[in-house]
Amino acid sequence: MKPMEWGANLQGSFDTTVHPGYLPLWAPAHMDRIARLVERDKNHPSVIIWSMGNECGNGKVFHDAFTWIKQRDASRPVQFEQAGEDWNTDIVCPMYPGINYMKDYAASNKTRPFIMCEYSHAMGNSNGNFQEYWDIIRSDKKMQGGFIWDWVDQGMKTTTTDGRVFWAYGGDLGAYHLQNDENFCANGLVAADRSPHPGLYEVKKGYQNILFTASDISNGVITVENSYDFTNLNQYGFKWEMYRNGEKVNESTFAVDLEPHQKKEITLQLPKFKAAEGSEFYVNVFALTKKATDLVPAGHEVAREQFKTAGDYFAKSSTANGKVQVARNGDKLSFTSGDITGEFDVKQGRITRYALNKERVIDQFPEPYFWRAPTDNDFGNNMPVDLGIWRTAHVNRTVKNVSVADQADAGLPITVTYDLAGVNTPYTVNYLIKNNGAIQVTASIDMTGRNLPELPRFGMRMQLPGQFENLSYYGRGPWENYSDRNTASFIGLYKDSVKNQFTWNYIRPQEGGYKTDVRWLSLTNNKGKGVMIEGVQPICFSAINNLTEDLDPGLTKKQQHPTDIKPRSDVYLNIDFRQRGVGGDNSWGALPHDQYRLLDKTYSYSYIIKPL
Repeated sequence: MKPMEWGANLQGSFDTTVHPGYLPLWAPAHMDRIARLVERDKNHPSVIIWSMGNECGNGKVFHDAFTWIKQRDASRPVQFEQAGEDWNTDIVCPMYPGINYMKDYAASNKTRPFIMCEYSHAMGNSNGNFQEYWDIIRSDKKMQGGFIWDWVDQGMKTTTTDGRVFWAYGGDLGAYHLQNDENFCANGLVAADRSPHPGLYEVKKGYQNILFTASDISNGVITVENSYDFTNLNQYGFKWEMYRNGEKVNESTFAVDLEPHQKKEITLQLPKFKAAEGSEFYVNVFALTKKATDLVPAGHEVAREQFKTAGDYFAKSSTANGKVQVARNGDKLSFTSGDITGEFDVKQGRITRYALNKERVIDQFPEPYFWRAPTDNDFGNNMPVDLGIWRTAHVNRTVKNVSVADQADAGLPITVTYDLAGVNTPYTVNYLIKNNGAIQVTASIDMTGRNLPELPRFGMRMQLPGQFENLSYYGRGPWENYSDRNTASFIGLYKDSVKNQFTWNYIRPQEGGYKTDVRWLSLTNNKGKGVMIEGVQPICFSAINNLTEDLDPGLTKKQQHPTDIKPRSDVYLNIDFRQRGVGGDNSWGALPHDQYRLLDKTYSYSYIIKPL
């Protein structure tokens, strides 16, 4: 229950004689009770606001109620969501407003506070574009925040017949035909067991009251802003860490003495490093508690920011030492470079074998893939139906042409042109078998002139042996992140097991475990053997023990739980250029914001595969 939704009650002022729910202001039997409350609590410091209700309507009874309240107690504001910008509310308090409405209100000369009574619907894999909300909120004094719906998934702890725990939701509590709202009450920033959903980290960063911005970051100059109301920043400790290609090269602490609602420049004593070809430098800045409190320990992080100071990881030459040896026998093209061997089927237009010291490192080679397991927000905006043509667009592809060019200085180029029959669209994969045995893959699609819905993702997927369970990567992490929810996820080096990559605490299985802005990733066995993928530009990926098809219930939601999904023995790797953002404005129609959708007609990207 949120204070803004306590109807006619007063925030924090009710006692055992007054039920902390809705008191209809138009009910005569309640009028004298409300009057006594007003008189009793006129000077009560915990009383903040009167709320007349929400999700109802506005009309004469609420105009009269507003007037009645003000006649008896004009000392505190009244808020009423359904009033909109009508005169009978002191606070403009919309429910899930559109981002453009927020921008317009912030830019206007209106004076009433703007406090969203609900926003950033946290159902399943959600809370996208949260930073956009807070960029607007911080842009103008009258924009004063809002209340996220909701804090915790409302589920009931249950066990399967074989004793595995899951959290039940609507539809689990009776026969299928009984009325329920499926998992709609499971819309929390934390799961029913209170474990954090990945979106919570983004919310924490959006809410932080210490802000860091770059003034002259190459010389270590940043601006620190204190948006606390009462606390000097000398109550916190600060530190910076410098990384080169994800490896820490230096760190130090610094102090900030800054009164509330003030800002000033701070110069960090950053060391000077030359950004050699293919290297980049990032500085991470943190604010930490100095003293332990009842809620948090000393050293707890309260604010963070990351700045790029120099370099470009992708600005490097692509030459590879050695000379790849190529032989052709009919439709089979074999290649060898040192202890790396491989085969390419010229008729099928695909790699059929890739081995290190005669041991295979890939079970199923990259194929185009455009679909994702629908999120709760996707079901809300009808994505499974509206974009459904992409679900199987990779299946019925026809090889139109395979071209093997003359061997060049960089290696052996092979071009395969497909027709994606299901969407009547050309798709091209260029392979460059490099001199060191690595394979550069470039995938391109051209939808010009075709009236097709947006792509859920543009990428490829492959299958690896289950023993390649050790994941390392250089990109945003460590928690799951998406294009519209990654400001709290810093670019760095991260390691984990594949079995931990999927987000199992969403109450209903759906898309999860994604990483963005990735430079490279590797998947290896316990002896260090495996495969490495390196982007020619930033790539995105997920590596889990399930196929997307395992998580996709089809055109409608099904009564599923994480315990219904059995992990497979293999590793399923998606290597993407981009995936659609998760959105989060609401879960009943809102799309991700346009900048996080795949709306272009052409896409192309490249990555390099090499065995380890």
